[in-house]
Amino acid sequence: MDNPPSQARILWCDAEANCHRLASRSGVADVVRKAKRANINTLAVDVKPLGGEVLYTSRYAPRLGIVDGRNYPESFDLLATTIEEGHSQGIRIHAAINMFSEGHREWARGPAYEHPEWQVTMYETIRTIEFPSTSITVEVADPWESSDVPAVYTRKSGKVLQTEPGRRYITIQGSCVTCVAGESGVEISVPQDGSILSLPASVSAAEVSPGDTVKWHSEPIFRSAEQSKMPSWGIFVNPIGPARNYELRIIEEIVSEYDIDGIVFDRMRYPNLYADFSDAGRESFEKWLGRGLLRWPEDVFVINDVPWLPPVPGRYYKEWLEWRALQIRNFAEEAVQVVHAAKSDVKVGVYVGSWYESYYDVGVNWGSRDFHAGYPWMTPGYNRTGFAELFDYVCTGCYYPIPTREEARALGRPEGATVEAACRLSCEAIGNATHVYGSLYLRDYGGNPEGFRRAIEAVLEHTDGIMLFDLVHVDDCGWWPTVGEKLAIEAVAPHDLLR
Repeated sequence: MDNPPSQARILWCDAEANCHRLASRSGVADVVRKAKRANINTLAVDVKPLGGEVLYTSRYAPRLGIVDGRNYPESFDLLATTIEEGHSQGIRIHAAINMFSEGHREWARGPAYEHPEWQVTMYETIRTIEFPSTSITVEVADPWESSDVPAVYTRKSGKVLQTEPGRRYITIQGSCVTCVAGESGVEISVPQDGSILSLPASVSAAEVSPGDTVKWHSEPIFRSAEQSKMPSWGIFVNPIGPARNYELRIIEEIVSEYDIDGIVFDRMRYPNLYADFSDAGRESFEKWLGRGLLRWPEDVFVINDVPWLPPVPGRYYKEWLEWRALQIRNFAEEAVQVVHAAKSDVKVGVYVGSWYESYYDVGVNWGSRDFHAGYPWMTPGYNRTGFAELFDYVCTGCYYPIPTREEARALGRPEGATVEAACRLSCEAIGNATHVYGSLYLRDYGGNPEGFRRAIEAVLEHTDGIMLFDLVHVDDCGWWPTVGEKLAIEAVAPHDLLR
């Protein structure tokens, strides 16, 4: 193969968004040709999306079925075809797999549905809000879509709520009702220190008035990932449960059977802070901690009765965060060993979010073991859970619509919420442990091509390479020429990072 630019230029091809675009050899060849002209040197091809159904020939995993009303061709092997077409054009192919997501909630299918014992256990609550003359039970907090039951929206859901027909909306700030509304098709501001209670027509709010005081109560409940009320399209499985060996078999199968140049892990994490509270998780944590019979879950944390307030840490909260990050690191170490045992020259990468200071929420420390960030939630030994040294590269999602700190200052926006700041934090956390590829979410730049250009420049200036998410946006926005123009610049890295 021809020598590519020394800097990594990766285009991610999400399976769900692109499956019909990549359902034939001609479709794959078209994308490869465009990528070549745009100076892309690597395609990360998603062949195991979050639903757990795959787009390659597998002995273990089910095939991708119906997407948007159309079947994916059962006989078409996307990975094999992309390898053939990509290598013919000098483009490297990295197989992307969603690690611990094994079901798609919207489709209600995937291996996690067939094996419910694989699923993580979620710690949640059923809340009751008391008004002077009535009380209402709330089973959904911060939903990501319309709900047919009472639902609470806080700033986690966004700053505004779009009202819908047939629902009543009670705005609560602090401990007081400030507004009761029923008009549809308008935006209601979500209070910083409050919430909006959204009620279907079947639940009466006739006796609730502005000025009423409220009290919140909650009861803990443990649910499977499938039953969870928390926002997540993927149904996650337990990293220390029976799904672990299944994931390792998938990795070994892909590396052994296909002439890939690399493999990249996505969703190698927990879904959020509230998993995994299974019996297996508790037993493993108690054994690691060296203390049995914990008050469960109080010794870890207690979900606050008030929905917009954070959980109340228990006496072993920090240790819980370290333990979860250690489980992911242990799996990562074993997974990399499986790859190298099958083929020693296959590169191994991982995708993570760049927001290091809060990524403990999903149980991941993607920094170097030598990085001591000193955040208040860390134990003294938290750095030992860092996994950057295990990988050939880490793609960090610098998913912000503002490219540089200077632009943020001019707009009066936080400098930390910029591509530049995210790139710098990524490099600080990873150090010299491995290569850092800043990643852009192209949807952030819809209608803003100049911003997109500046974002590419920021990534190439501050990291070892770039990952563009996703093919669908490059194609639909007609951004191939822009990508080609910006990636034609001289690469700054002195060696080939992808070989």
